[in-house]
Order: sequence, then C-alpha cells, then structure tokens
Amino acid sequence: MRGTMFAAIALLGILVTASAAQDPKPVKGQGCVTAGVESSCLVVKDVKTGVQYNLFFKGTKPEVGMGIEFTGVPSDVMTTCMEGKPLAVSSWSRVDSLKCASNQTPKP
Repeated sequence: MRGTMFAAIALLGILVTASAAQDPKPVKGQGCVTAGVESSCLVVKDVKTGVQYNLFFKGTKPEVGMGIEFTGVPSDVMTTCMEGKPLAVSSWSRVDSLKCASNQTPKP
C-alpha cells in the first residue's frame, strides 16, 4: 500500500511538471529584424532585455531591417537556425520609431 501511494505521488509530480512545461508564458519584445546565418531565419535582439530570439511567423513576415514589436510563445523545438531562443510569434507590428541598421542594436 505504501509503495503504491509513493508511486501515485511521484506520477502526480511528473504530470504537474509536464503540464507546467507545456504552458510557457508569452514573451513581448521589440527590435530590428535581421537575417539569420541560415537561409530564411529571422532574428531579433530585444532592445530592453538584450535577449536574441529566433522568430517563427505564420502568414506575413516582416522584412529584414524593419523595426517590430512582437508577442510570441517560447518553443523547445530544435531548429536549423541555431541562433537565438526559438519563439513562435502570435502577433507583430511595425515600429517606425526604431532606427534599424544592418547588424546593429536599434536605437529607440
């Protein structure tokens, strides 16, 4: 009986941990879109945190060199882009006030 109860508690702990890992918190950021090293990869370094994100878009994508603000969900998937934290973008919009130059951190 005691062994069964221990196993049930252990299983519950695993399920709770797995459930928490499946619901990552959305991330918001701003930055300039740059081309990744690998073909078709888009990367943005957030101006506030300095975190670099590998952005994945459904539908229309921003142009390289465009300043954007974005919201997305972190992903654990392996990608060919190999730079930045993978982020599935749920929404984005252009930010004209960001002065973007190739390979530079934008100036707000």
